[in-house]
Amino acid sequence: MSHYRFAAVLLLAPACIPPMYKAQPVDPAAQRAAMAQSMGYPTKKSPEELEQAITKNTEKFKPTGRKGETHLEAPEPFVFDGKTGTCYTVVMRLGENAAWGLGAEAGLKFDFKRPEIAGSGGPGVIGPGAVASVGCAEADGPITLTMAPMIGADPIGSGSMSMQLFSHVLTRAEREHLEADKQRQIAEQREFAAREREREAQEQQRRDREAQERRSRPSSSGSSGGGSSGGGSSAPSGPVSVTIRSSCPKTVPVFYGNKPKYGSGTQSSVSTNSVSSHSFREGDMMWVTDESGNGLDGFTVTRGTSTIEIDSSCSRLSGR
Repeated sequence: MSHYRFAAVLLLAPACIPPMYKAQPVDPAAQRAAMAQSMGYPTKKSPEELEQAITKNTEKFKPTGRKGETHLEAPEPFVFDGKTGTCYTVVMRLGENAAWGLGAEAGLKFDFKRPEIAGSGGPGVIGPGAVASVGCAEADGPITLTMAPMIGADPIGSGSMSMQLFSHVLTRAEREHLEADKQRQIAEQREFAAREREREAQEQQRRDREAQERRSRPSSSGSSGGGSSGGGSSAPSGPVSVTIRSSCPKTVPVFYGNKPKYGSGTQSSVSTNSVSSHSFREGDMMWVTDESGNGLDGFTVTRGTSTIEIDSSCSRLSGR
């Protein structure tokens, strides 16, 4: 499992928010308050906690000459030139008399766009500031970092905030490690897709057999038509392609299946600040687990699910 705080990113995807089971619309204020509580009230953390997070997330990094300032009432994108094989982290601090608003209460989405990919970076808001990783560039070109409320559209704050760019040039060993991790995820996706194709073929054969049996039955019973219709409506739908996003600042173990640790399924992991894709069936579940395989939070895939995200606490899933 990777110990690096920067990782390869695979696919472009939009952002997403809870809950575990998508049902009726939830009051944004209540949803924001619940998420803020689950994340330990990020805007209320102390200056010491911010400095500890900065130290942890900029280990091996050096400050660059790129700095900026934005106003929280209408934050502008932070843009800088990226170089291949270099990892970047942006450190933010609230200015004098600046304060977070309701929009930042549950944390902020820090979305980035590199020349080759887009994604989200964390760990995010921490007391009087924030830290956002944009990963490691795989191509030269401009990198853009934006911020927005995790839930709702309330102002994220008032006053100014400074932004400072830190960078780390990957060593040969680190490049090899990241490439191996990237290839592992690709191989897992291909393996899962192959199993899904096999399962789909088996399911289609079953449906074909049932259809043949229905055609072979006498058609004199009026109830048989109703039974046939009911059987058709309950047949499982085809695969649902879902984007998996991670805002977790470390590689996190996950489980694809209905019951982690003790049930049948696939144990895997998702790299820090990564975006990848996975194929599910309607009703399948994805879990984020602890190191022992115990489920921390799960999400049930529906026909309309397009994205599942692991939040910056590394213990909660949200989707849309």
